[in-house]
Amino acid sequence: MTTRGRCFVGWGGRIGLLLGLCLLAGCQGGGTEVGNPAPSTLEVRFASDQDLENYIKEQFAGAVLAPAEIPPISSTPPAADPGAGSEGTPDYSDTNVQEAGVDEADKVKTDGNYLYIAQQDGVRIVKLEAGGAMSDIAKVATDGPVDALYLVESRLVVLYQPIGSEGSDWCGAVGLPVVGSSPAVMPCWIPVQAKTAVLMVDVQDPANPLRLSDQLFDGDLVSSRRIGSRLHLVSRFMPTLPPLDYFYDGTETGKVAAVQRNLQALQTLTLDQLIPAFQTRDAGGNVIQSGRLLGSETFIAPTLPQGGSIVTVLTFDLNQTQPGFQAVGAVLDVRDVYASTSALYLTGGDWNFGRPEQPQTFLHKFDLSGPAPVYAASGKVPGTILNQFSMSEYQNVLRVATSTGNWWSAAGRGNNVYCLSQGEKGLEIVGRLENLAPGESIYAARFIGPRGFLVTFVQVDPLFTLDLSDPTAPKVVGELKTPGFSTYLHPLGENHLLAIGQSGIVNNLGNPGVQLSIFAVGDFANPTLLFQEEIGDLGTWSEAQYNHKAFTYWVENGLLAIPVDLYEHQTLPLSPWERGQQTFSGLYVYRVDTASGFSLQGRIATQTGSPNWTYNPWTRGLFAAGSVYAVTPPGVFSAQISDIANTVNHLDISQ
Repeated sequence: MTTRGRCFVGWGGRIGLLLGLCLLAGCQGGGTEVGNPAPSTLEVRFASDQDLENYIKEQFAGAVLAPAEIPPISSTPPAADPGAGSEGTPDYSDTNVQEAGVDEADKVKTDGNYLYIAQQDGVRIVKLEAGGAMSDIAKVATDGPVDALYLVESRLVVLYQPIGSEGSDWCGAVGLPVVGSSPAVMPCWIPVQAKTAVLMVDVQDPANPLRLSDQLFDGDLVSSRRIGSRLHLVSRFMPTLPPLDYFYDGTETGKVAAVQRNLQALQTLTLDQLIPAFQTRDAGGNVIQSGRLLGSETFIAPTLPQGGSIVTVLTFDLNQTQPGFQAVGAVLDVRDVYASTSALYLTGGDWNFGRPEQPQTFLHKFDLSGPAPVYAASGKVPGTILNQFSMSEYQNVLRVATSTGNWWSAAGRGNNVYCLSQGEKGLEIVGRLENLAPGESIYAARFIGPRGFLVTFVQVDPLFTLDLSDPTAPKVVGELKTPGFSTYLHPLGENHLLAIGQSGIVNNLGNPGVQLSIFAVGDFANPTLLFQEEIGDLGTWSEAQYNHKAFTYWVENGLLAIPVDLYEHQTLPLSPWERGQQTFSGLYVYRVDTASGFSLQGRIATQTGSPNWTYNPWTRGLFAAGSVYAVTPPGVFSAQISDIANTVNHLDISQ
């Protein structure tokens, strides 16, 4: 079994939050134009399990690097993930999502009558009553922390991680340079032996939830989407490998020798040790079914190998009483996931460390029109993306916003938008807009129909308006510069944007606080700033700045709820970069109007103890009828919107 003459010479991973960067890396196709790999097909091409086993071993064995390609170390984490825009329903607000018709998992789900709340050991079900009153009516127990939920009519889907299956670091590379007691480069951002569990629950009677199925899958959950009755989960699996050589002396002979040593080290591993497995458990926790998650008939192989883990796309049909699943897998790098109503896109990177070429983003498209995802095309674009909002599909064209250059240096940095269409050679670049705002980086992106919006930043916040109506000729139409920067852009009708970010920089060292903005974009060539609201002093932040699901805008009533950790100076600060003192943690509620701006309706404190030691890992704001709810893992707070300050209720769900 061969890999069609292609060897791994590039990096398929990304810089982890600490030091990690996956060493099991993908390679480029020699001489292929960026964006147009040829041929660009993934195909089911394994005639037997032995062929599949050989292929996987070759991918891991061939991930060898010359010494000059070792990436630099940095302790600065990459930017966190900003947010999205769901428009809610007439009766209650819903999870804020990027695309209409594409649901996303979250810590809290509601149908307007009940709250379903993720906790460390299960899901708490809370009944909403008149006047903001609440009652704790049931709990669905899990043997591990709940990551997120879906609610589809009377079906509750619980995504959780079983206790003891968080996975462990794998640092089995020979010859890693060491800094202190830690390797300078580690493939530790993909946990080995991690598992993801999917629990299906019937909540037709929320007070008496009925467990339908509980399934465990090898792999670390990356993301998920629900479209209609079909739920798609994307996970990555890192097998336990022996120590391998990932460096050679830079010669072709040295490379061949390193690959051969790796193949020899991998020789004793079986296919069952290399691919993920699954288990199905009954209500008592007993395993009633188990086996390989993937086989030769469901594994696909990129002709441009790219990635350091085995990525699986699992699909469930939620219309089934006892939902089974379908799976498709490949050796890929996956960082971000985007979905339209018709396609699922997985992205991975090739950072090209130690080489003059710019980093690239690989894109893999799966068609969602059938009962299970079917591979459609692949492509790549120069640069790296910020998050899922860097992508959007419109009229079968994928728009992708990237930044080139290094994030730790302004030299050579630029920003781009590429339009890609599926063609004979895969996802082909049909239009490009390059080198926007040189020296800056993208802090927020949003594509809405034929229009695009980018926020870049160094000293001020340039908001670019983009005309993408002709994907072969995307163009900048307007630009507005304002102090500070936005990290999330939310559509506010046809002609306005609602943004959250941070206000102006102080001596290049920090920012005073959270900033809300309303932009008018009806005159597309001349976007204007209509209103701004600043919250707090240096140190103030909101989860909604980097997580769109914490941003709740109820469009029918013009109400906005965001969590805020408020820091304020009690006395005149001695220096511009001095943080304030924490004085509040909880939910801010605003009425938003394009004619009058922001009107604070009230605040709901969610800390029940001293601000110095109480911490909620997440907070969600929800609206139902005339009440607003601030939901945290240990408790739910509610108030009537018309009189928030005097009507606060608290339901303790910590026990």
